[in-house]
Amino acid sequence: MSKYNFVAIQLTHSTHNLRIKISYLLLALSIIFLFSEAGVLQASIDIQTDVEKANLAIQKKLDYYNKTFPEIQFAHLKNGEEWYQSIQALELFIGYQATCLDYEHPDDLREELLFATIEKIRIMLASKLTTSYLFKVGQIPAAIKKHVCVITIDPASTIISNRVATEYFIDLSLEGVPASHFIDKDSHLDFIIDHEAFHCLDTFAFGGIPMSMKNFSNRHEIYRRETEADMFALAMHIKKNERITDYTNKIIALRGMSLLNGELQHFSVPGMHRVREYDLNRISQATTRELLKLVKQLYTPLALSYQQYLQYRVNAIEAIQQLGRTVAELDKPILPPSITAQKDKVRSLLQQTKEYYRAFFAKSYPLSNNP
Repeated sequence: MSKYNFVAIQLTHSTHNLRIKISYLLLALSIIFLFSEAGVLQASIDIQTDVEKANLAIQKKLDYYNKTFPEIQFAHLKNGEEWYQSIQALELFIGYQATCLDYEHPDDLREELLFATIEKIRIMLASKLTTSYLFKVGQIPAAIKKHVCVITIDPASTIISNRVATEYFIDLSLEGVPASHFIDKDSHLDFIIDHEAFHCLDTFAFGGIPMSMKNFSNRHEIYRRETEADMFALAMHIKKNERITDYTNKIIALRGMSLLNGELQHFSVPGMHRVREYDLNRISQATTRELLKLVKQLYTPLALSYQQYLQYRVNAIEAIQQLGRTVAELDKPILPPSITAQKDKVRSLLQQTKEYYRAFFAKSYPLSNNP
């Protein structure tokens, strides 16, 4: 055999072996790909299953409110990819010429406010954010009651897991945070619905946000309503569990870190502490309607006048900036004119925020833009 034939045979064998190796490699990659695809598919199925369970839990909770308050029909609008269908369902639900009750308004602005509210709901749905609105139904509604409270909740981005529930409430990295520090997703689902239901019940009983020519009047009113809603949701949680739970302390800590979200309208810890310190037996034995009245009573000593709210606003924004965060509100004006921050009040807000941070994360707050 010539050396050329020998080389040719060797090349043939090498090529054959290379083809075999490539075939095995492709087979291995195919198996890995199939298992990977199966894993992704299974994860997707698991998430969908959890979402369906959460939607059932949401409906069960709303059924409670429908039975407890027969004057109002409570309904869940689904977010995410289903938001367009939710908007269509809403329009059929409330009927033709419905009225939004969340803001006081003259009759000739009813239609404009309705359109604006529907657009706000569309944005909230598409953005997977939680909110609630109260309507008086119009003509030929699908709703069976004269008043409708619609609540938007997207389980996948809100309560699908303890970590997700915690992330929804705090705009900080949870990397490296032990799972034991997260809030309980089931308790959080109740808290969110109780909070949003309160807004509708508050508007139904006491009216929407009143008309005013003052620049910050709406924000002043919203600050009060958000604090009372948190107080009511916490009271409902304590009533259900008949004790001060781990969730109680964690949700207060999360609200106590609201300034770290650049958000000053949900700094509701003074009101939540009033509920936490109230007689446990009286809360446990109270009806839901009685808790609504109790929240109003407990909040009254804390209520800020318009001028006091403006001062709080300036102090809180100064604290947010000193914490290295950015004020979340996009609309102008952010600051009232001719009011300066009170150093002692700013110092108190900073101290409280850092204490809640330390209690929740078990470490000191780092003064940087990316804690």
